[in-house]
Amino acid sequence: MLITRNLASQLRSRLKKSPAIAILGPRQVGKTTLARQLEFILLGSASLELVKGVFETLAGRISYNELCPIGLTELPKEIADDQHWFRGGFPEALLSGTDTLSKEWTDDFIVSYVERDLAKLFGIELAPILLKNFWSMLAHLNGNLFNGESFARSLGVSAPTVNRYLDFLEGGYLIRRLPPWFVNAKKRLIKSPKTYIRDTGILHRLLNIPSYNDLFGHPAIGASWEGYVIEQIYQLKTKQTELFFYRTQTGAECDLLLVQGITPIACIEIKLSNAPTVSKGFINCTQDLEPKYKYIITPKSETYHTSNNIVVTNLRHFLLNILPEIQ
Repeated sequence: MLITRNLASQLRSRLKKSPAIAILGPRQVGKTTLARQLEFILLGSASLELVKGVFETLAGRISYNELCPIGLTELPKEIADDQHWFRGGFPEALLSGTDTLSKEWTDDFIVSYVERDLAKLFGIELAPILLKNFWSMLAHLNGNLFNGESFARSLGVSAPTVNRYLDFLEGGYLIRRLPPWFVNAKKRLIKSPKTYIRDTGILHRLLNIPSYNDLFGHPAIGASWEGYVIEQIYQLKTKQTELFFYRTQTGAECDLLLVQGITPIACIEIKLSNAPTVSKGFINCTQDLEPKYKYIITPKSETYHTSNNIVVTNLRHFLLNILPEIQ
């Protein structure tokens, strides 16, 4: 099944302006398939910050573009939104004929990344058992504040080693560090980043969740949905928009903050319920930051305003109709 990627039209436009185009992203995400549809293009499976000397001779003459796993707005009509959330966006996993085949592919992908791919990408030796255990721990603490010292104690290694492994997983486009927002703030704020497994299909396999129905009985479902929403928004944000979270020591919080420059433009709370209540912490957050827009994003609710002038809407509507307008 050929899926039209959102990035394709951007690349065609940039090919007219740049002598070369680079498509970066994780292994098996569809870079080669997309490149065959276009022209001279370089491919890479690691972020440039961690690969010394990459493309140095093309500095100033090449356009870098990230290809993420297949996003919600790229799905063909044959693929249900729920299937996308559960299986994730890697083409082989998403388009497999059965959940069993999807799980088998994802399990093989995880093993190959742990045992071979990351070490090859960065030209270093990694301990596969340590990396797999660390990745699994990150999955079980998906969406939590990252505490390197705590991970180090649990794994029996130093904090610098943990941070180095986190860098490699992030550089391989496998995890996301969501930084806290504390610019121009006078209150006592949380300043540790949150970490998320970027692809929910990989997250669910690391957590050994066998089916979509089983996901709803798992304690990680809320964090899974939160990470899924953040990743879908990331895929469609402009370069001018940056993503943060906000949390004070006294309980004001929003799951996602869209920022342009040093100005918060939207506070977003992510709820699994389609009939969500507005939390006091979120209201306090909007009072602190005074953003122009305030949203609660759910899986499938209708779009409506609350008494606090907060817009409740479903993820698909937000991505297609709201996000392009507010950016």
